[in-house]
Amino acid sequence: MKDAIRARAVVNLDGIRESIDESVLIQIINSKNEVLRGLTVSPETTQVNVPISQQGGFRDVAVKVVVRGQVAIGYRLENISVFPPVITVFANDPTIVSALPGVVETQPLDLQDGKEDISTRLSLDLPEGITLVGAQTVQVQVSISPIQTSLTLLNQPINVTGLAEGLSAQTFPQTVDVIVSGPLPVLDVLTSADITIIVNVSDLGVGTYQIKPDVEILNSNVLVESILPETIEVVLSIQGTPTPIPTATLGPQ
Repeated sequence: MKDAIRARAVVNLDGIRESIDESVLIQIINSKNEVLRGLTVSPETTQVNVPISQQGGFRDVAVKVVVRGQVAIGYRLENISVFPPVITVFANDPTIVSALPGVVETQPLDLQDGKEDISTRLSLDLPEGITLVGAQTVQVQVSISPIQTSLTLLNQPINVTGLAEGLSAQTFPQTVDVIVSGPLPVLDVLTSADITIIVNVSDLGVGTYQIKPDVEILNSNVLVESILPETIEVVLSIQGTPTPIPTATLGPQ
């Protein structure tokens, strides 16, 4: 006996809350419900209409996350998400669910002094006589991040490295200003001891050079935005030789 061949259109009703009216691909299957490949089907799709309505006493309502307290100073609340965002409730008396405002609240979520992301499950604050269909809690995700800001550190000393033996170095100017950015809690405790300004003169002999300094910061979360000035004049001379001091050049009088 040859396999019975049938045509079918598959519609996924999992979690559907509204009526379906859509074009669905037609599949050709054998008696083992295996899809037959390499066949041409005409038409390729069929229109499927599935009316869906909610039974009396049931109602879909949105979930509102109730928060309490404030995140820590220097941090900001970026996002609060809840899953599922819509839940189904039931009451033996349909008028009770009809009287709901379209939303149910979670039990309070404490954010006081929060500094890190939160992932937790919360139960719902349901009126008397109303029960929750399915899982009795919802998943709540909270994103908390440090506030990003900038800071200017004035008059940071310059460190000369790689100086050859027998040479001395002078820099003009002798200090720089550094503008950094990063999380506010980190910058609040940042000090000059955490930053090193370096001018590398390796392989350089006697002379005057314009060199861009490097900045080393102990905290990797801090970024250097600018160095003022960007370039340092470095004068290398033989030890014991007076170093000439740059003077301004006057224009025509």
